[in-house]
Amino acid sequence: MLCKRLLLSVAAAMLLLGGIGQGRAETGAEKPKYVWKYATLAPNGIGWAVHIQDLLLPMVQERTNGEVRVKIYWGGVMGDDEDTLKKMRIGQLNGAGLSGQGVTMAVPEMTVLELPFLFRNYDEVDYIREQMMPEFDSLAEKHGLFLVGLIDQDFDQIYSVKYPMNKLENFEKSTFTCWYGDLEANMLKALGASAVPVNVPEISTSLRQGVVDANIGPAIWQVGSQMYSVYKYVNTSKIRYSPALMIQRKEDFEASEEVKAYKEAILEERSKFVRQFTERVRVDNQKCLDAMLKYGLILAQASDDDMKMIAERTRPVWDEMAGVLYPRELLDELLEHLAEFREEN
Repeated sequence: MLCKRLLLSVAAAMLLLGGIGQGRAETGAEKPKYVWKYATLAPNGIGWAVHIQDLLLPMVQERTNGEVRVKIYWGGVMGDDEDTLKKMRIGQLNGAGLSGQGVTMAVPEMTVLELPFLFRNYDEVDYIREQMMPEFDSLAEKHGLFLVGLIDQDFDQIYSVKYPMNKLENFEKSTFTCWYGDLEANMLKALGASAVPVNVPEISTSLRQGVVDANIGPAIWQVGSQMYSVYKYVNTSKIRYSPALMIQRKEDFEASEEVKAYKEAILEERSKFVRQFTERVRVDNQKCLDAMLKYGLILAQASDDDMKMIAERTRPVWDEMAGVLYPRELLDELLEHLAEFREEN
């Protein structure tokens, strides 16, 4: 029986990872003038890592005439997002690919993008990105950062070991991992759920040991960490949009006029890079979700009435966090743009 389970687990992992792609070697001149060191939680060979290799690295090499090589430390070998940001501050790293959690640490004001039930679809996300990118650039610069790309983590789903999570009462019986900081903690509190602060590398162990029984996160990560074999239910309601970031220290571009020109060259390509990257990540996340459902996760969707009740319980969090994580004015501007888009569409 144990052998059968092991074989099934391996086979399922191969199925789930199939079609996502395998990473290629990093690109760069043999003797570049500059080496930029990046770190990310993304494991080499799947999802975000593949697209960094396929899209970001060739773009940097081309636009810097091969004078910059980007060296990337994959799979959290430099630690979690918090560790990575600390190493950027002391100059051990130049940049990072950050998860949604890392976004809240690097540029706390951008937490406004992660409010529960704020967005209905990716069209709205894309519109807000386009309209508010100058504000996000300015906020990042205030924190000493340059936004190489504002990309997607996912519309995160709700996963549970015990309950279908399609009614408010299921939240009240559940214990969630809390890896997103104050916004997530307040959201879970509003839903009546228990929340246990857990660092990303500890989430898998906490779920397997029964310390927690539910998690909100992206489909690619559930596949990459093989947590799909532990969960029983998934609710795909768009409880939150999670951005991801490619960032670099602003000071790296201040060393000379030559390096400053690299920044301008990357900015010229950024919109195209972000569009291509997000298109691929969205396909990947859908593939992973479909594969997990095929593997045996039970789709537990809430009725319209139950979903409305769940969303209404989280709505006060928007105002509670205004002035704490993000300026009230930033939230108001975002909501104004969102209202305009919905009226036109």
